[in-house]
Parts: sequence; structure tokens; C-alpha cells
Amino acid sequence: MSERIRESNKTKEKIIGAARKLFSEKGFDGVSMEDIAQASGVRKSLIYYYFPSKEILFEEIWINVIDELEKEVFSEVDNESSISRAIKRLIKKYVEFAMNKEEISKLIARERLNVLESENGLHNAKSRYERLLQRVEKIFERGKNENVLNDIEPSTATEIISSVDAVPRRGLLKSIEEFLIKVILKDKPEPQK
Repeated sequence: MSERIRESNKTKEKIIGAARKLFSEKGFDGVSMEDIAQASGVRKSLIYYYFPSKEILFEEIWINVIDELEKEVFSEVDNESSISRAIKRLIKKYVEFAMNKEEISKLIARERLNVLESENGLHNAKSRYERLLQRVEKIFERGKNENVLNDIEPSTATEIISSVDAVPRRGLLKSIEEFLIKVILKDKPEPQK
């Protein structure tokens, strides 16, 4: 890889890193391209070279964040033969992600509704997030079909799980994990070691 391409990639990553941090702290509407330029140490015109609009920059960040969330959450779920254990792992991995990836979790919590309710723009971000939610819901649908869910609809379970990152106190998340397992599944959670 040439030095010029390497430098270009570094610049783009600086922009993305600064923008992701700002979006997680202030939200999409609270951040200007000037703010991103100052935080990244890059001229605003150079940001527009890589990202023709704030929406395009945000969508790239959002899609990468959702890709990371999905990869982590489903890393142990896909190969699980027991749907009950798959649901427990899904809940556990989602909560762990919220606890360990604070910047990303804040960004998702802050912008979820903005993305889902977007009427003009952010179509790629909305589509990507909806695909994640559908994948989560399919796990719960399988649980319902195999009669391991309590009296809860798969769409409701999906909505509850997808909002754990909005819990303001990270210390509560482990308790919430256990609570969700009890509420969603008929069988009892395995004791924590």
C-alpha cells in the first residue's frame, strides 16, 4: 500500500473516530461538521472530500457500529443448538456489549429513534438496524415455536433487548440480564459462577 493511501486511510479514520465520539456524546443533531473538523484536527473541506454530508458520515459510522454489535452478539448464538441457551447467550452478549462498549452503546441509545423514524435520509442506517432487529426477533420466534418463551411476543422481547443500552447506570446491567432471562424464558437461569 502506498504512503499516500495509508495517509488517506489514517485521515478518514481520524474523522470517523472523532465523529463517532461526538455523535455518542451530543447526538446527530447536536454535532456540526465544524465540530468534527475541530475534534479530528482535519479541515472541514477535507471531511467533505471523504463524506459529502453529515448524514453520509453518520450512516457509515452507524452501519459499522451495528455490524460490530451484531458480530459480537451473535458470535456464540449462531452455533448453539438449544434455543433456550441461544436466547440466554443473546441476552448475555447484548448486555456485555452495552457494558463494555460504552461509546457505541451511548450512540445506539441516543440515535435509535432518530434512525428508525427518519423520513428523509438515513435510509441505509435504518435498513441496517432493522436487519439486526429482525435477526434478533427470529431467535425469539424460534423460542416461541419451541415453547421456551414465557407469555411474551418475540417483537416485544426484541424491543426490550435492543434497548438495554439505554440503561444509564452500567452497574445495573448484570441485574437486568438476569431479570430479562427470567421474564423472557420459562426455564430458570443457570447460577452465575
